[in-house]
Amino acid sequence: MQQPGSKAAERFRKRLIATAKGPRGAKDMSREEAREALTFLLSSEAQPAQVGAFLTAMRFKGARVEELKGFLDAMEASATLIAPRVDGLLNCNGPYDGRKNALHLSLAAAIVTAAAGLPVVMHSSSGLPPKDGVTTARLLEALGIPAYQEPARVSRDIEEKGFGHLHASCYLHGVERLKPIRQTLFYRSFLHACEVMLNPAAAPYSLLGAAHKSFLERFASAAGERGQQRVMAVQGLDGCDELPMEAVAVADYKDGKVAQYMLDPADFGFSHRPHHPCESVDATARIVEDALTQKSDRHLDAILYNAGVRLYLGNKVDDIGAGVEMAGRLFESGRVAAKLLELRH
Repeated sequence: MQQPGSKAAERFRKRLIATAKGPRGAKDMSREEAREALTFLLSSEAQPAQVGAFLTAMRFKGARVEELKGFLDAMEASATLIAPRVDGLLNCNGPYDGRKNALHLSLAAAIVTAAAGLPVVMHSSSGLPPKDGVTTARLLEALGIPAYQEPARVSRDIEEKGFGHLHASCYLHGVERLKPIRQTLFYRSFLHACEVMLNPAAAPYSLLGAAHKSFLERFASAAGERGQQRVMAVQGLDGCDELPMEAVAVADYKDGKVAQYMLDPADFGFSHRPHHPCESVDATARIVEDALTQKSDRHLDAILYNAGVRLYLGNKVDDIGAGVEMAGRLFESGRVAAKLLELRH
C-alpha cells in the first residue's frame, strides 16, 4: 500500500495542476502519464476530492487519443481480463449507463450474430449516471440470461455457447471503486468513454458506440491502436453500438488507418424510419423475445441490419448485404430462437 506523501501522490498533484488550467492552458498527457494518473486514482491512496477534481478537469480539457490509450491501460491493469479460446471474437459495447431514449436492440443483434457462429462478448454495468437506463446487464436478467458471472465462467460461456457478458462489478475492479463518486458527480466523464472502448476478452474485432460524430475517429483509433485488427465506431442510438435506421457516420479502423464514411440502411434494402422510444427493462425484454422467437416482426429490419453489420465486421461475410441475408436465414431456420433458449440454460 502506498504511504501518504508518496512519490506517486506528488506526481499526481503536479499532473492535476497541469490538467486543470482550462481548455487553453491545460497540457495534454502522454500515454504513460495518463496511465500513471488513472492508476493513482484507482489506488487506495487517492482521495475522493482528487478523483472529482481530475474527472472535472478532463471533462473541460477533453481526452486525446494517447491519453485515452493510457487510461485504458490503467483500467485493464486493475481488471480481471479473459482470453477465450475462440476464433474471430467480436466485442460489442455501448455506454455503461445504458439507454434512456431508444429501444435496446443491440443484444438481439448480438444473439443473432452468435447464432451465425461468430462469438460475441458484451460488457456493461448497472446504476451509473447520468442515464442510469436500460443496460445490457439489466436486459439479460429480464430475459433470464445470466448477467453477473465471474470472468472464468464468462470465458467458458463464450467458448461453449458463443456468447458471454462481463458485468463491471465482476471484472472492472479498480473503476468500480470509483462508482460512488461518479454517482455523486452525476455527469459523464472520460471513464464513460473508456468503458465503451475496453476490450476485456482480447477480441480482434470491436463495434463501439459514440454519442457524437466528433468522438468517432478518436474512439476507433484509441481502441484499434491497442492491438485490435478492426474497430468500427458508430454514431449509434443513445451513443450505443446500435445503428439507427437512417444514414449514420462511421469511423472504421483497419490496418493502422481510420476511414470515415456513412452507412445507410437504404443501401441494403431497408426503409428509413425513426427509432422506437426506450421502454422499461421488462417491456424491452418482451419485445426482444418476441422478435427473436418470430412472434413479432415489428423490429426485424433493425435487428437484421445490425446483425449484418456485426457479421461483416467480424469477417464472417464479405459485405453487409451478405450478413443481412445470413441473418434472415438464421431466423427462418429457427437457429436464432434456439440460441436464445441455449443462453438461458
